[in-house]
Amino acid sequence: MRTVLFGFDEFGEIVASYIGKKELSIIVFNEEEEKKAKEKLYDVIRFREIDDDEIKQLEEFKLAIAVLRNEDENLFLCLSLRELFPDVKIIAKVSEKGNEYKYKLAGVNKTINPYDVTANRIMTILKRPLTLRIIEEIIFEDNKLSFAEVEIPKDSFLDGKYIKDIYKEISYTYNILIIGIVDKEMGENVQFVTKGVNHKLDDGDILVVTGDIDEIEQLKNDLNIMINFSKGDV
Repeated sequence: MRTVLFGFDEFGEIVASYIGKKELSIIVFNEEEEKKAKEKLYDVIRFREIDDDEIKQLEEFKLAIAVLRNEDENLFLCLSLRELFPDVKIIAKVSEKGNEYKYKLAGVNKTINPYDVTANRIMTILKRPLTLRIIEEIIFEDNKLSFAEVEIPKDSFLDGKYIKDIYKEISYTYNILIIGIVDKEMGENVQFVTKGVNHKLDDGDILVVTGDIDEIEQLKNDLNIMINFSKGDV
C-alpha cells in the first residue's frame, strides 16, 4: 500500500521509520526537511505551499499521513486532501486533544496525538486496517453534526472581511469549519476555501460550513445581533 507522508520533522521521521522506503513518498515544504529526508534516502518531493494543483498531481496512493508542525496548516492540508482524494485514508497528527473534533470534520480517518502515544503505538495504528469514511459519512453518523449555509448580513462583523483573516477566528470561536463560499456576484457555485483565493466577503455572500448544529446557529445569531458593532452602533 503506497503511503504519502506530509512533513518530516522529528515526529515525521519516527513515523517514516516504520514504513518501507519502497512504499513511501515524503512531501516537504522547506529546505531543511528536504535535505534531512534525502540524506536518509527517502523518495522526497518538495512543495512550495499547500496547493491543490501540486497535491492532485501525486501518483496513486492509498494512505496519507499529515504531520506538519503547524496545526492550522496540518488541518488545512487534511481538508484539501479529503476534497481531492475522497477515497484515500487519512491519518493526522493532532497537537492539541481539543482539535481532534476539527480533524474529524475535515474527514480524517484517524488522529494521533504524539504526546499520548509511544513509537510502538504509532506503528500499531499505522498497520491497523482503517474503515474508509469520507466526510459525509462522518457527519451522518453523528446527528449533532451538519452542513449549513450561513448568509452574511449587511454591516455584520464579517461584512467586508477577507476569508483568510476570519478563518481561524470562526474555527476557534465556534468550533466549526468553513468549507467554501458562494459569491452572489459569481453565481451559485461553491468556491472551496482550499483553492487558496483570499475572497472578500460581502453582504449576501454565503459561507458553507460544517460543525455542531448548535454552534452554527450561534454564529447565525451573532451575525444578526452584532450588526454595526464595529461601527459603535451597538
